[in-house]
Amino acid sequence: MKEKVIGTLITVFIALFVLVVSIGTKSLGEPNEVYQVYLNGKKIGLIQSKDSLLSLIDKEQASIKDKFNVDKVYPPSGLNIEKTYTYNNNLSETEDIYNQIKESDPFTIKGYVVTINYNNEGKDEDEIKEPLKINLMDSSLIKTSLHEVAETFIGKDELKLYENNTQSEITDTGEIITSAYFAETITIKESLMSTSEKIFNNTDDLTQFLMYGSSEDQPQYKVKVGEDLNSIAEDHKLNIAELLIANPKYPSGNALIAPGDILNVGLINPVVSFTYRKTVVSNEKVPYKTEYVEDDNKYTSYRETKTKGVDGISKVTQDALYVNGEVKNLRIVTSEVVKEPINEVIVKGTKKERSYGNYNSITFSSGDYSWPTLSPFMIVSRFEYRWGVFHRGIDITGAGGGSGYGSPIFAIRDGVVYKTGTGVKEGNYIIIKHEGNIYSQYMHLSKIGVSTGQSVKKEQKIGQMGHTGKGVTGTHLHLGIWIGAPPYLPGSTVVDPCKSVFRC
Repeated sequence: MKEKVIGTLITVFIALFVLVVSIGTKSLGEPNEVYQVYLNGKKIGLIQSKDSLLSLIDKEQASIKDKFNVDKVYPPSGLNIEKTYTYNNNLSETEDIYNQIKESDPFTIKGYVVTINYNNEGKDEDEIKEPLKINLMDSSLIKTSLHEVAETFIGKDELKLYENNTQSEITDTGEIITSAYFAETITIKESLMSTSEKIFNNTDDLTQFLMYGSSEDQPQYKVKVGEDLNSIAEDHKLNIAELLIANPKYPSGNALIAPGDILNVGLINPVVSFTYRKTVVSNEKVPYKTEYVEDDNKYTSYRETKTKGVDGISKVTQDALYVNGEVKNLRIVTSEVVKEPINEVIVKGTKKERSYGNYNSITFSSGDYSWPTLSPFMIVSRFEYRWGVFHRGIDITGAGGGSGYGSPIFAIRDGVVYKTGTGVKEGNYIIIKHEGNIYSQYMHLSKIGVSTGQSVKKEQKIGQMGHTGKGVTGTHLHLGIWIGAPPYLPGSTVVDPCKSVFRC
């Protein structure tokens, strides 16, 4: 009897369970097809229709359409809408979801993204450049702006002749472009762009960005009475070449300007590297040397020119590599002496004069100094501002032919080696102290051939030309002249080698 009761109870329980399940299933019915909305990976609500949200986004963003002159506006890049099935009837209003999106993330429009990939091979960690992305409304803008950048550095007419293969051959002297390209890998693809980012829609703005690395307005200057391009460049920490690049309507530093003219005086900082090679044939000066004849009957202050020096002329063919208007490497291919120099002969006294006190005067005489490299040579950078920083010396390359690498470097005058060493930027360097508290500085050497404290004679070999030092891209000698104290120390003044000890 007991077993029969238990069996009956179990039967009733099972029947009730089946009934409950049956009733529950019947009440739930089919799950609802809805859309789960995610913003940057976070759930922000369920909506009935994906299309209604997208349509609302497009409809409500009239200001974006007007600003960018587009017909359609798209969701933010972080928005994701996924179809799902659920029994949850707690759906959000489309307008509420739209307002959440509008307050959180910018909307997008269709356009083109240009990616500039830099070549970081061999670069130090602090020199590595990440890819640069530029948003455009029209894919043709980048081609036009890159062409304008190239015209700025080479010249509109010169670039056209190169592109059309109509450059004139060099018959005596002159130059031709042998190659031209951008060093970076530049790609473009259609994409959705955030409206909060800079989007270029005209070539003027894009070209400015490519040239200056900024979309901000660049500083301008109104010319005053009596000013010229060279003085204005120096006042704004530019060299004349940089000023002309920023103002391409002026062909040279001697171009006439008038009071009231407006000049661009911003420092260019290109985000691309327009690279080109030129073959240049030119007549270059071969400096004469100075010889001394001693006269024991004359006092040491006596100087008389017996034979006047005359510079020679050499026809030099160069292969020059430029990056954004600056010579990065130069190789002398051939050199032919057209006119031999005539050395200057000076008679100087050796008889000592009576001393009337101690004094120290700094005097320069070009005859007392000798050029530090072999001929032929080229000066590729002078004593002037360069990329916003003053270049405190001159850069000499191509000495003796080719790139000049390994060619001898000579002391410019008798003296004592003040210091030798290796610096991060200077590379291998030598500093020589000369009479009158004058110091000559030789940098970027491949080899050092003297030691600190050693006495050296004028024209004595002290090292070899190289390209040591951080950021040095081409073989050259940096020659600096300092007076009063060693380079960079208190009391020292740097002077132009071409206006103090040499005529260059």
